[in-house]
Amino acid sequence: MMKVVIVDDDSIIRKGLSRTVPWEQNGFTLVGSARDGEEALSLIAEVRPNLLLTDIRMPFMDGFQLTEVVKEKFPEMKIIMLTSFDEFELAHRALKLKVFDYLLKPVDTQHLLDTAKRAMAELEYENEMKRKVVEGMPLLRQRFLEKLIKENLSADDIRSHSDFLNFRLPRARYVVILLTADDYSYPDYQNRLGKEMLKYCILNVAEEMLRDYEGVVFDSEDGEIVIIYCGEGEQDLIEQNTLQIAETIRGNVEKYLKTTVTVGIGFIYDHPGDISRSYRDAKAAIEFRHMIGKNRVLTVGDTGLPPTCSTEIILNGLESELVMKVKLGLHKEAHAILDGIEQKVLEIKFVSLVQVRLIGIEISLLMFKELEEIVKRNERFKDSMESFYTYYNELERFQTVQDIFDSIRQLTNRFIDITNLQREIQTKSIVHKAIEYIENNYGTEGLSLQEVARFVHISPTYLSILFKKEKNITFSDFLLQVRMKAATELLRMSGLKSYEVAEKVGYSNPQYFSQCFKKYTGFSPTDYKNNVH
Repeated sequence: MMKVVIVDDDSIIRKGLSRTVPWEQNGFTLVGSARDGEEALSLIAEVRPNLLLTDIRMPFMDGFQLTEVVKEKFPEMKIIMLTSFDEFELAHRALKLKVFDYLLKPVDTQHLLDTAKRAMAELEYENEMKRKVVEGMPLLRQRFLEKLIKENLSADDIRSHSDFLNFRLPRARYVVILLTADDYSYPDYQNRLGKEMLKYCILNVAEEMLRDYEGVVFDSEDGEIVIIYCGEGEQDLIEQNTLQIAETIRGNVEKYLKTTVTVGIGFIYDHPGDISRSYRDAKAAIEFRHMIGKNRVLTVGDTGLPPTCSTEIILNGLESELVMKVKLGLHKEAHAILDGIEQKVLEIKFVSLVQVRLIGIEISLLMFKELEEIVKRNERFKDSMESFYTYYNELERFQTVQDIFDSIRQLTNRFIDITNLQREIQTKSIVHKAIEYIENNYGTEGLSLQEVARFVHISPTYLSILFKKEKNITFSDFLLQVRMKAATELLRMSGLKSYEVAEKVGYSNPQYFSQCFKKYTGFSPTDYKNNVH
């Protein structure tokens, strides 16, 4: 039963509306009446009616003033206004206040009931719509998050969506962590249902980990688990927290789900509108796993790519994906995309040669822009930049789709060679800086892979891989080697005692130092010192 409250300063009218209208027989319950707006507010707050019938002209607080307060406090309530004055101005004010209807006294009983029923039908419809919106809120939230990571939403777009969904990102710095299963063919996850179950399990692991941090976790339609981590404080702290989150999730998936994930981490950005840039960064990091291996945490810094430039041309199609593959040096994947683009062009019956040339220009512009960034970091590639300037003139000569795409393939190959060489140079530079840092700080107790990795701005996992690749030795073995070489020199050239040498090369425990020294040289520190002398 819908609840009704009547408000009128005329006691005769109030009683008439209360007693002569068959409310109960028509699905309504009269829960009270009041003489003026002030009295009505107290009654409304107590009984919370669905429908309010109010006179307009009343002492203390008239119907308009009452309606304004009710609309603010109880916006879902339906209001029918009653008046003895057929004035346009009154009707206009009632419409502005968005009351359901405006009726003239004396009111015909049936007309009043019909109006009240229409008001309740509208209320029921609105409640049903609200219920559907509430039920659909998870889906709407999911779609918003998908747009947030894949489109460059403006601050206004983000604010309006957030307000509607009652979902607000905290004021912080933002970084995206991507999780993707390495193998869905694991026996327990072979079928489609099993794949969804695995994603759900990984999602649960991620949600459990993020309980101690500020952020959002959701399952992307691309089959990835996406974490938007909202961090506060210095960049180093956010990086450490991000790596800890990623590494813990990776380890827990391996331990509890008996399968593996690769984790990609993007750069840190200051504005929520840049979350899509961090997402692309993280995606690029995961693309790199074919070179580094599965079941690892990879940061976009590991790829050698710079942070996404705010003026970068963002394409939603295959062209942008191609440029990303080229930037990562993925020769086979880049050419597969090029083949796909060419095939699509050939399937279009009425494509013009100018349109095909524009595709070449669009792709080459993106590549040249990336090459400019490489040249800024390393002048040795400047000559390569000069040779690319002739490409536009060459495009004008080509008369077939095949010729144009063959030229794009040649351009792609040249650019991949440059990016791979630049990455190789950067890798050697990173290892050199790491070695220099170790040689300058080996005397610091507890010097770790994590500390050196922070210094060279890459993840510990990737630094470990680079060390093995470039120096053919593990990080820990190299650190031991540096410390033992320094220790032998000190024992040979100085009058320091064994425990003093241990402290100078980073060991607070002399016994542990002696064990390491003997394992490395075959002698105890004392025997080595005596034999040398």
